[in-house]
Amino acid sequence: MSGKEAYEKLAEISRKTAYFSAALSLVFWDQRTYMPPEGYRYRGELISTIRGYIHSVWTSDEVGELIRRAEDEELDHVERMNLYWWRRNYEKNKKIPSRLVMDMSRLATRTVEVWKKARREKNFEIVKPLLGEMVELLRKRADALGYGEEPYDALLDDYEPGLTARFVEKIFEPLEREIKRLLDRVRDVEFGEEILHRHFPEDKQIQFNHYLLREIGYDFNRGRLDKTVHPFATRILPHDVRITTRYHEDYLPSGLFGALHEMGHALYNMNLPEEYFGLPVGNPASLSLHESQSRFWENVVGRSLAFWKVYMEDARKYFDSLRDVGVEQFYRAVNAMKPSTIRVEADELTYNLHIILRFRLERALINGQMEVEDVRDAWNETFRQLFGFYPPDDSEGILQDIHWYSGSMGYFPTYALGNLISAQIYFRMNEEMGSIHELILNRRFGDILGWLREKIHRHGSIYMPMELVKMATGKELGYEDFVRYIEEKISNLI
Repeated sequence: MSGKEAYEKLAEISRKTAYFSAALSLVFWDQRTYMPPEGYRYRGELISTIRGYIHSVWTSDEVGELIRRAEDEELDHVERMNLYWWRRNYEKNKKIPSRLVMDMSRLATRTVEVWKKARREKNFEIVKPLLGEMVELLRKRADALGYGEEPYDALLDDYEPGLTARFVEKIFEPLEREIKRLLDRVRDVEFGEEILHRHFPEDKQIQFNHYLLREIGYDFNRGRLDKTVHPFATRILPHDVRITTRYHEDYLPSGLFGALHEMGHALYNMNLPEEYFGLPVGNPASLSLHESQSRFWENVVGRSLAFWKVYMEDARKYFDSLRDVGVEQFYRAVNAMKPSTIRVEADELTYNLHIILRFRLERALINGQMEVEDVRDAWNETFRQLFGFYPPDDSEGILQDIHWYSGSMGYFPTYALGNLISAQIYFRMNEEMGSIHELILNRRFGDILGWLREKIHRHGSIYMPMELVKMATGKELGYEDFVRYIEEKISNLI
């Protein structure tokens, strides 16, 4: 078999397993939206079976031999990147026993269901033993993968290829200082956010979200918007993207900005290079770049004064409770900057503090510097140090996120890094296209989306994540643009 034939065979295997992964994505979407409560009893076996099959394919001797043969072939850049990602995937999977993969899948399915109960009852003790088991399996995964400086790096690399905890902390340390400095500027400011705690019927929220998403460019012929407990977005196939949000009839931003946020993820998924579907380069570059898209649409666009100058009159038509609310008044309210307990509802300024807390705790757990027995107290105390008060209960503390209970540690830093990238995108877009706010005022969302397609979406994983960040924004990943962006917004607000 020639090197070219080996490459083509790998491409065939890759496309085939991509459809199994798509089925798995559909299973996860169903589990978190419409699955009946008792469905989890067999759902874990279903997930572990599919995952086990995919793992067995990508650890087979056949794949290893195909990779070795393909490496002898003269390949173009796209083909070399496919081969790079196949080799990385093969080497990582080869190190992890199939039993560990399946054990984690089963445990995650069970733990998520128990987490839901614990969250409802505001009692971490209910799920603590299972989280302890999960941490042990994650430590085994880190040990199996191997690492340079610390075990946590092995898990972080799953979500953000090439990044280390040391690199992340070097960004988070000065970022934390800057956030606390800026918090002092707004600590006594009244934003009038009480207007967001009026009555907003759920059916009207759903209709308004559909209207706004269509205005921006979300294609409902290729995507859905549904309810869930914990908002998420997933790509099943190139023409099948699902997003979710959650609604509170006494608080508008949860459903509204949750939908805009997940729409940002969906627009990235919808505009990946379709011709490369099933190949590694057809995937998003990384989770931080994915998050940059959701935070850009949610905050840079959706919380801008320009956006509400355009859509405030429409909002009043949907919600009687906003009839007496002015544009500037609403803009200030949705940009209120005050410490709160819930990450997904946190303002732009304090959101990153929520991520810093989670990053430091999960890093300590995986590195063996902390045990699950102590993590709730550590959460509450670290939260107090960052925000100045304790969470009122476990549901607003250690139980609020699904990530740890589904086996996703190493994921959280990508949220904050995405925030930083979104600010870099904002300034670069302003340089190249003129004022983003003018584009918004003129409803030129297609121009904004077109820029993102050209600079980020269409490249998939053809470049390494941080390489793509530099290509798109003109600079290395850093915290400075985010601080500049948020300072500008604070000045406009106060």
